[in-house]
Amino acid sequence: MSAGAKRRIYELDLLRGFFICVIILDHLQFWPSPLQYLTGQGRLWVSAAEGFFLISGLLIGYLRVYKGMKIPLKDLTKGLLRRAAMLYVWGVLITLAVVALSILMPGDGALLPKSPSVEHTASISAYLFSVISTVFSSDWIYFLRLYAIMLAITPLFIWLVRIGKWWVALLASLLIYAISLHFQIEEAAMQWQVLFFGAALIGWKLESILAWLRAHRKVRTGLIISLIFVTISTMIISYFMVHGWGYVESPGASISRESYVSVRHSVDPWFSNNPMVPARIALAFIWFAGLLALFHAIRPFLLKYLGWLLLPFGQASLTIYCLQAIVLIPIVSFIPLTNHFWLNGLIGALVLLLFAGMIRLPIIQRIFPR
Repeated sequence: MSAGAKRRIYELDLLRGFFICVIILDHLQFWPSPLQYLTGQGRLWVSAAEGFFLISGLLIGYLRVYKGMKIPLKDLTKGLLRRAAMLYVWGVLITLAVVALSILMPGDGALLPKSPSVEHTASISAYLFSVISTVFSSDWIYFLRLYAIMLAITPLFIWLVRIGKWWVALLASLLIYAISLHFQIEEAAMQWQVLFFGAALIGWKLESILAWLRAHRKVRTGLIISLIFVTISTMIISYFMVHGWGYVESPGASISRESYVSVRHSVDPWFSNNPMVPARIALAFIWFAGLLALFHAIRPFLLKYLGWLLLPFGQASLTIYCLQAIVLIPIVSFIPLTNHFWLNGLIGALVLLLFAGMIRLPIIQRIFPR
């Protein structure tokens, strides 16, 4: 493996580790906290979930389509379907565990994930069917459902790419997305698949893209700077648009509360995630590329000071994602939420350290998927 390839893997691991940290903190919901400036409380125009999904699609395109081009499609299909089945089973089991734990926990459950509806719990058989069919899947483990569906479809995507019909895959993806929006079909996979397979196409051509950028250094430098600038600036704007209430209601604010509400009323629908609208999808790709460019630019700093946390989290992201859905239940139930800004930040940091320790336990490594 070339040095360039190794660097790219490190950057993706660091970025994936960052995304899983953000997901944990957003599920913890201990706000206000200094960590909210890192995560946006999961309420920005794009969330870490989209970034997590984009990385998964990119790696599928790079590892399974590009690097796996000489592997028989039959073998790839078996492996992908086995992994999809494994993720499905884990999604079902963890959903059952999350609901059971949530019922047993004290308190009002305000910070717990959404419970199944009355319709889904009309009887034991109705509840089990809703979980097994994934009609109901816990919010904190929902990514597994989406990822399992994407992996099950990936063999068809690989086949289309191999026979030179990649454009058919792209058009089919866009058509499915358009149908879900037009007919208001409440199936998230029909919208999230654009992120996954769009990133997979990029991953397929990643080596060619990077080779071209290496041959055009000025363009590469300008692109990196532009992506970082656009990403950071739009993140700041997004943060203000979502969390600007304290400012607009303070004396001397340059914008009135009425104007702020009016602007929010016009802007918010452009970045909805239910349904996931085109502007949010486009911004998800931009933010992902911008963060990847930023992590590339500051890679030595990240490896030196945060590599001990982000690299293990990135390499064991699936393990941590499964683990957090269960471990956070008692944490948010027994540790009282406070209004202390720094105390909440300390609790968030300690929770991250807890997961950093747990993934090193042999029993966790044996039980949970990687």
